[in-house]
Amino acid sequence: MTPRAGRGLALRLTLLNAAIVGLALLAVVVVMVWMAERAMREHLAESVAAEIEVLVADYLIDGLDGVIGFIEHREVFESPHHGRSYRLEDTTGRHLAGHWPDWPAGLSTDGRLLRLPNAQRQPPTQWWIAAARLPDGSRVLVAFDSIEVRSVMHTIHRAAALTVAASLILALVLGMLIYRAALAPIATVRSVAEQIIDGDLSRRIPERGSGDEFDALARTLNRMLDRISQLFESLRNSTEAIAHDLRSPLARHRTRLEQALLEAERRGADADWLQEAIAEVDQVLGTFQSLLQLATVEAGAARSAFCQVDLAAIVEDAVSLYDADAAARGMRIETLLSAPCPLLGDRHLLFQAVINLIDNALKYGAAEQCVSVQLHCAAGSAELRVRNQGAGFEHPERAFERLFRGDTARRSPGHGMGLTLVRAIARLHGGEATASNCRDGAEVRIRLPIAPSA
Repeated sequence: MTPRAGRGLALRLTLLNAAIVGLALLAVVVVMVWMAERAMREHLAESVAAEIEVLVADYLIDGLDGVIGFIEHREVFESPHHGRSYRLEDTTGRHLAGHWPDWPAGLSTDGRLLRLPNAQRQPPTQWWIAAARLPDGSRVLVAFDSIEVRSVMHTIHRAAALTVAASLILALVLGMLIYRAALAPIATVRSVAEQIIDGDLSRRIPERGSGDEFDALARTLNRMLDRISQLFESLRNSTEAIAHDLRSPLARHRTRLEQALLEAERRGADADWLQEAIAEVDQVLGTFQSLLQLATVEAGAARSAFCQVDLAAIVEDAVSLYDADAAARGMRIETLLSAPCPLLGDRHLLFQAVINLIDNALKYGAAEQCVSVQLHCAAGSAELRVRNQGAGFEHPERAFERLFRGDTARRSPGHGMGLTLVRAIARLHGGEATASNCRDGAEVRIRLPIAPSA
């Protein structure tokens, strides 16, 4: 998993956590706001009913004069978030007190509420109206404006919105902190895995000592890495042992063939088959030598002796070495180098990688064509491109497999280990090698990190 992917996962998990918290909080806030509005409306209805009861009780104590005085006293009080109005009529419908203009149609005196719009306020509110008949036959109405409910609910809505917003921000911040802490072990695993990919098979995932699932995972992965390392070491040792065991008798056999060839030449006998036998033995010895060198590179022993080298100078030396060979083939080598190009590495191995690429490009390129060698060093990395003109790779995806040779390549001398060694050297230096076909041939790229001191 790349760092960008890790950040993407942390962001997605944080947003998911914030969404869950936000939805849960929003549901709670909606229920609370609904219950608060319901309670306010019930309170307003109870206030209208209580006001009617107070007027009836005042009539029983002080008569109509007491009711009129009570209404006049109530209507004097004014507030932007409070509205009340009254109307008292005698038995003939004559207006006795209160500012309410006319008796509303449909309003009964049994205490049931009637709601009418109050267009004098913007946005409009409602009048909650109830009426009662007094013992002498007169009637009185009480109208309460719902502006008080709207004012209180506006405050509640604003507080709820601020609460939800603050909670979401807090959930995002805490979620990011929590998931950063939770993903820290994953970042450690990724870092160790990248070092192992670069060739350091001795690396292991550190345990935090917490005894949690991450420690259990680290122990499992470390056991797996130990087993893989044992198998790899066993395979490498077996390869080296086979190469060493077979190289010695083959070398002795080659010596005997050379002696036989000298005697055959002195006798004037036909020695072609002896020369072919020597060439075949050389081919097998070259394969074993390449296997041994590849095993040494993959083991990473050379990494401890890395020093700062100039890749541009290495490429120049390799091109100079092959200029005569290219001319003999009727080919030419064109270079475009970005100098200097400092690297931390092994000069001998880097030189080996470059000459392998140039040798392959010349060997499989079309006659009288050009081999291009380009080195670009910038932005923290160096990229070497070697391109030839010809048929290209038969299977680019298998170009770096050890001992793999295409049908066309089998007709040429070689053992199928050149590009395999190139990739191993690139990985030893923290880089990578890729092969591809281009419009008029094949191209191999090596990307390596430049030296930190540069």
